[in-house]
Amino acid sequence: MHYNGPIVRPQTDADSVFIEVTVGCTHNSCTFCNFYKGIPFRVAPLEQVEADLMEASTRWPHAERVWASGGNPYALSTSKLERLAELFRKYMPQAQISTYAYVNDVLHKSIEDIRHLAALGFNDIVMGIESGDDEVLKNTNKGYTAAQIVEAGKKLEAAGVNYRVIYLGGLAGKGKGVESAKRSVGVLNQLHPYYMYLTTVNVVPDTVLFDEVRDGKFIEETEKERIEEFRTLIEEMQNPIGIFSQTSTVTVPFVCELPQDKPRILALLDRAIGEMTEADEARIQRYRRQMTTV
Repeated sequence: MHYNGPIVRPQTDADSVFIEVTVGCTHNSCTFCNFYKGIPFRVAPLEQVEADLMEASTRWPHAERVWASGGNPYALSTSKLERLAELFRKYMPQAQISTYAYVNDVLHKSIEDIRHLAALGFNDIVMGIESGDDEVLKNTNKGYTAAQIVEAGKKLEAAGVNYRVIYLGGLAGKGKGVESAKRSVGVLNQLHPYYMYLTTVNVVPDTVLFDEVRDGKFIEETEKERIEEFRTLIEEMQNPIGIFSQTSTVTVPFVCELPQDKPRILALLDRAIGEMTEADEARIQRYRRQMTTV
């Protein structure tokens, strides 16, 4: 098997078969991210992909889930993704293909192309939207707007594609988390992803955000503010969705289904907010400063 650079995938996909199809990220300019620092984007040769699929199929011939690995493989052209899908189907005919997509990757494809790729197996897309707050999106150099998130989501829905989103709390900065969550939920309530990964930013070295914190240009949210941001998001979500928040940077981890679990999760977050002490804040900040990646 061939793997170059970091393998980044949702925690819930850890049991998938990983097949490298791209390396790095086409954008690679988000102020908070160091995943692909010094790793230029490139496409894995088809010969490599086929060799890896052939090897994997001898161990997992009946695999039902395969992860097309890379920062955002959905950036590839429809014809290249079509060829990849043919290889996946040849060696793992029962497997659904899941992969990451940058918002602009979806915008650059027609609904017809998205529907066609879904029929070939690319029917589970994960978009790291991070926020639905235009100020946050601009400050973190995401390269798209809240309106474009809605456009991309509606494209996927029109094509009948299942998709998940990632929300990254803490990006608004001290004193702004709740208002940012309200703006973000205004975007999310227009869409129907079936799952959301709810996590929070950790300021790590070799990022623009790290330099901004060092220079006093960005002040991080307190831990209490981060939890309040999550609470606001959960409280105001209207559409049914599964939420996974058991990540390395979250101090109140949970998994839930909305709307049925909303009272339970709000009570959990309220309790955490009420019990947060200065000693807790200091302990969590010490933990965060020790992390060099997430």
